[in-house]
Amino acid sequence: MRFLGLNIGWATKSATLTLDQLIQRLEAVYQTASGSTITPESALQSSTVQAVIRAIGGHIATLPVHVLLKGTSRNRASKEPLPNHPVQRLLNNPNEHQDRVSYWLDATSWLLRYGNHYGFKARGATGPIRRLESLPPGSVTPSQADDLSVSYRVGTSRGEQRIYTAAQIHHARLAASDGVVGDSPVMNARESIGLEIAIEKFGAAFFGNGAMPAVVFSYMAGSQGHKNEEDRKQFIGDFQAAFTGRGRFRAMLLPKGVEMAGEPIALDNDKAQFLQTRKYQRTVIAGAFGVPPQFVGDLERATFNNAEQQSLDFVGNVVLPIVRVFEASMERDLLTDEDRAGGVIIRFNLDGALRGSFLERQQGQKIQREAGVINPNEWRENEGMNPRSDVGGEAYWDQGPSGQQPGGGKEPADDDPAVLPARNGNGNGR
Repeated sequence: MRFLGLNIGWATKSATLTLDQLIQRLEAVYQTASGSTITPESALQSSTVQAVIRAIGGHIATLPVHVLLKGTSRNRASKEPLPNHPVQRLLNNPNEHQDRVSYWLDATSWLLRYGNHYGFKARGATGPIRRLESLPPGSVTPSQADDLSVSYRVGTSRGEQRIYTAAQIHHARLAASDGVVGDSPVMNARESIGLEIAIEKFGAAFFGNGAMPAVVFSYMAGSQGHKNEEDRKQFIGDFQAAFTGRGRFRAMLLPKGVEMAGEPIALDNDKAQFLQTRKYQRTVIAGAFGVPPQFVGDLERATFNNAEQQSLDFVGNVVLPIVRVFEASMERDLLTDEDRAGGVIIRFNLDGALRGSFLERQQGQKIQREAGVINPNEWRENEGMNPRSDVGGEAYWDQGPSGQQPGGGKEPADDDPAVLPARNGNGNGR
């Protein structure tokens, strides 16, 4: 069974430990000072955690992933795409029940919540990896032997346990305190997340009660009160059922001998800084993940002048490190030794995410065009347009802005001494 993000088998229970006791002990382990129980799964109750995962996962899931071959062209470094490489086909269609987008949405969510993402590498009798099956991190337990080899114990839906070697598992992780299992960002920030969830529940309960203050009853002088404890509890229960929620504005008739003790106990949310605390917790949690405030709905300090720059900073400082974690782990686990020795690499294409405004892009590409760095077709490719049908689309300018002269529409030979060093591959280093 799964509880609090963990797989618990019946074998976990001892003969003297009931299931209720086991659950209570697990809740005590993950309970925060605010009273909220925080695990990588229950943290999704936090709207800020949801926003962080959606912002980072949404960016990564939309990025193209390419298998590239590093090489040289005209004595310059180049990267050639390998569309027919087995790993490229695998990344385009990881498995039968996840497409490319949903795979990366799940992988990013697990990595951000658990600090780890696992995938089982399904192979045939021979040949390359045919499927990459995602494994919920809560069902995987890595362990390191005395010889430093790592194995993975995976719990199945039937309650079985299977052991896999490192060669059978794709493992991407964040920083690990033990060098094997990535630390969970959620658990590291669990007190902040627990406080936000507690404040959310308090607000929901407070306004669900019509913002009615607490009421204290007392017995009148000479009254013997309720006959027993059961009657007293019955009175309080009946009162709460009748005069809270939708019945909060009904007329109230107290039984004989019972009166309201003074004024109701009011809670001033202004003095309690309810809204300020909610805003602060949102900022703290976003900061724990390194996400700018505007990506979790805090637009107080965002302006038209800095919003675009903050978005570019988000890609460079938040998305890029996560992308590099995935790239490094895929190169280690999915490529063969021959691939790595031959210069095969795996890269997410961040060009689209790093694109500025239309005017800034055109100004930058105009500078490159006039400097002979790109030709018209490469400019059009960067803007998602088809190449020109005439030979002029491949012409470079050989001179600067004053008196540009086309370099010709034909592609020169590699040994042509007139080839400029700037002409590298297709002109953009891909």
